[in-house]
Amino acid sequence: RKNNGEASAATTEKEPIIWKSGKTPIVPGQKPKDKSDTAGTRKDGNFLRSISNCKSQCETTNGPDGYARSKEECLSDCQDICCSTYEQCTFGIVPRI
Repeated sequence: RKNNGEASAATTEKEPIIWKSGKTPIVPGQKPKDKSDTAGTRKDGNFLRSISNCKSQCETTNGPDGYARSKEECLSDCQDICCSTYEQCTFGIVPRI
């Protein structure tokens, strides 16, 4: 049995999403994102905690060759493991000296 509300919503034509290179897509009817909301960005608290925990764990374990792994190797591997958005996966992590 079909729900008439679903059928009518599916047949209604939606306004197209406007894509601009390097920017968040403009979706008609969607509220603009709050500037202080860092979810999904490289400054996301959950992402940074995850990277930190992963790096600590990585540096305390030996690599496949039996030697300790460098900070750079661990950060690169942990970024691949912990990222969940394009921004998190592609920005360059520079270790502090």
